[in-house]
Amino acid sequence: MPISRRAATVSLAAALCFGGILSAAPGCTTNKCVNNTCTVTFKDGARSTTLGALNDTRVEMMGVRGDQVMVRVGGAQGVATRGQTTRIGLFRVTPEIVSDTEVKLKVSR
Repeated sequence: MPISRRAATVSLAAALCFGGILSAAPGCTTNKCVNNTCTVTFKDGARSTTLGALNDTRVEMMGVRGDQVMVRVGGAQGVATRGQTTRIGLFRVTPEIVSDTEVKLKVSR
């Protein structure tokens, strides 16, 4: 019985995302925006997302060291510490979770 093209594509995307192979896989990031504040979660190797609610601002996670995360927001790069708000370019970034497998950031104007 042949596998449909859609089923094969969905299976491949899931394997890449959950396997951490494709670092910018959109399925490995989630974001929720209210007014001018977005909460972004990167999981399993995901590294970037675009926030439509903040004028299509690109958020990239560059790396993690302990409770600090290096991020690029809207082209500006900086380091933010878990639980502390840091201004990076035009945005305020507050890391809520920082680990090897998950980074959760609150990004606002």
